[in-house]
Amino acid sequence: MKNTQAHLLLCLAYVIGLVVTFNPWVRWGILVAAIPVIWLLPKIWKKSPNWQLLLTAIAIAGSASFYLELRIPKLAANDISKYIPATAERGTSQFTIVQGIVDSYPHITRNQNSQFWLNATQLNEIQGNDLRPADVSRTVNGRVYVTVPLQSGTGLQPGVEVSITGTLYLPKPNANPGGFSFRDYLSQSGGFAGMRGVQLRVPDENQTQQWSWGKLRARIAAAQVKWLDVPVGPLVTAMVLGSDAVDLPFDLRDRFVRVGLAHALAASGFQVSLILNAILSLTRKRLSVVAQSNLGAIALLIFLGLTGFQPAVVRSIVMGMAVLIGLRTNRKINQLSSLFIAGTLLLVINPLWVWDIGFELSFLATLGLIVTVEPLQQKLDWLPPTIADLITVPLAASIWTLPIQLYVFKVFPFYSLPANILTSPLISIISIGGTIGALIGSIVPILGSAVSWILYLPTQLLISIVNLFNYLPGTSFAVGQIALWQLFALYGIILGVWIFPKWQKNWRILVSIGVLLVIVPLAIWKTTELQITALASKDSQILVIQDRGHTILINSGNESSARFVVLPFLQQQAINRIDRAIDFNRDLSISNSWQTLTQTMPIDRFYSIDGDREDSIIKFELLPIGKLQKFDRVEITTIETNPAIFQIEIPELKQKWLIIGDNIADRAQQAIEIEQLTPVQTLYWSGGRLAERAIVKIHPKVAIAATANPDPETVKLLEKNNVRVYCTGRDGAIQWTPTGEFKPYLEGEKL
Repeated sequence: MKNTQAHLLLCLAYVIGLVVTFNPWVRWGILVAAIPVIWLLPKIWKKSPNWQLLLTAIAIAGSASFYLELRIPKLAANDISKYIPATAERGTSQFTIVQGIVDSYPHITRNQNSQFWLNATQLNEIQGNDLRPADVSRTVNGRVYVTVPLQSGTGLQPGVEVSITGTLYLPKPNANPGGFSFRDYLSQSGGFAGMRGVQLRVPDENQTQQWSWGKLRARIAAAQVKWLDVPVGPLVTAMVLGSDAVDLPFDLRDRFVRVGLAHALAASGFQVSLILNAILSLTRKRLSVVAQSNLGAIALLIFLGLTGFQPAVVRSIVMGMAVLIGLRTNRKINQLSSLFIAGTLLLVINPLWVWDIGFELSFLATLGLIVTVEPLQQKLDWLPPTIADLITVPLAASIWTLPIQLYVFKVFPFYSLPANILTSPLISIISIGGTIGALIGSIVPILGSAVSWILYLPTQLLISIVNLFNYLPGTSFAVGQIALWQLFALYGIILGVWIFPKWQKNWRILVSIGVLLVIVPLAIWKTTELQITALASKDSQILVIQDRGHTILINSGNESSARFVVLPFLQQQAINRIDRAIDFNRDLSISNSWQTLTQTMPIDRFYSIDGDREDSIIKFELLPIGKLQKFDRVEITTIETNPAIFQIEIPELKQKWLIIGDNIADRAQQAIEIEQLTPVQTLYWSGGRLAERAIVKIHPKVAIAATANPDPETVKLLEKNNVRVYCTGRDGAIQWTPTGEFKPYLEGEKL
């Protein structure tokens, strides 16, 4: 077997060894199954690697899996997170003072706060109580995810010692299907605690560094914003240095992501190629090969510092260095080997990057460009070369990244290919011009502003194209959570087409099989599904009813809940249209949350217990009291509006739910005496106090409280009447299926 192929096999074995750590059974299963494969493979594949190489690959894969476990961040003996319960037991509002060293540049959050990482060194409690005095001057360590008011974080740099007053908290696990796990995100970043700061103080103002990459980056961003303004200026900077290097408006970032252009906002191999090509072209006739490679290496290291050492950029820099080494030694570098060696080297340095989605997409996209562009160009040789390149480059990258995008994001960017084809020339122009403007702006800001100003029209055109695709129906199609076997099967097909010539001849059949692997299980499930899900949300009762492809959404919460609770769940469930939306939460401003949802998927009809509202641009139809509204097999009846009381019934399955909104303690008599209240199987209430006679009259078998701390007296009364009680704030989302089973997402139900 050729050395190149041997290198690829060993690198691939290392990566596989890292990936299979997600499940111990899969890891051991692959290692055990590998033994008979070594014996069988040479018998069915003439060009198979020899058994010594295969055995070495298995050993590397096994070692990699154990190596990753050793590198997973673990709690130190005096990690700050271990002292949070001692503070929290005196009340969640207990303030503390944390001292430490800033470990990252601040970024603006969606809530317009400043966020950064802090390496904690000291923890002080501000006050004690009668049982225990305040703990002072406790030495701690550990990374803390800190948010402070926007103005407090302005100008902070890594290495600065600060003192922060605020409240510490432990990150909670993801409580809803499809949601973002903040706790996993922190642990993968080496942190186990968060802090909401209200005041930040820099004890020594003179400690601020005179020069830093962050200051140079801010200088470039300011130069490009000066004449381009917002959002054009930040967009140009993001396309050159990556979105992590500048605070790009979230709405603009979201629009790029929805149409499959997230890669345009990430510094990657494209910018590295531009830098190397520019330097080598300008110096080829003026400098020696050694001087060219030295200058190229310096330029790449400067670019790496400016982008903030992002995993995708580091991978590109390593490959760029390989090109320079080849230039210096007068050897032709094998791009495929360079890619795998660079990726493996970085995963040896930090194996946790194997779970970084930016690193994964960058690696797979580059692999697609190396191995798939040429075959695609041969298929499109009847087109002019320039047009063929516009099609083949984004198509090759999309082929290799699509399965992982489906698995992670659960949506198919429907217009990704045409959007990439149309915007590719603009992205190239803006990236080249932005790089030149950044270089000049770092030295003479006013000249950098002038050069960047030339990019105003192409950048505005790019934004207009992105907006156009966002306005088209079905911008992103939710396919739901595909299974691991589907992910592996899709990549198996892609690898087979790449490796085996016979597969390449039947690529159309294989593409059809790949599509069917995703669509058929989804179609079967959609035609038979029926489930009711009470989502976990801090601010509202949110209920999703799914019935054979039809969806009813009751409440959307505030804008944050709509974006981070409701929408991820709908995408995870492959829901692309809401048939009926019902809002009964009288205390929330509803316009923004419903508009957030309508930006992603259509909603056929809106209903409210109040009917149309003057403060909303959305037109709501009235759900009149006492009138049954039938939505396919689901029947909904409004019993009372103040407080909101609903009844949901599926007669075919003899299932009846009662939804009680708000805290009805002060209106208990009025609510209880309503004759329409009848026994139900399930009670879903806000968690407030309920009178015993109401519980007896409703007589539920299961009660779900939309809070972490329901009224204790009400819980005792429910348990006294043999009612099983769940709390979404503790047990996560609660899901009912026709089997009669209630599944708490966090498996923490209280009997």
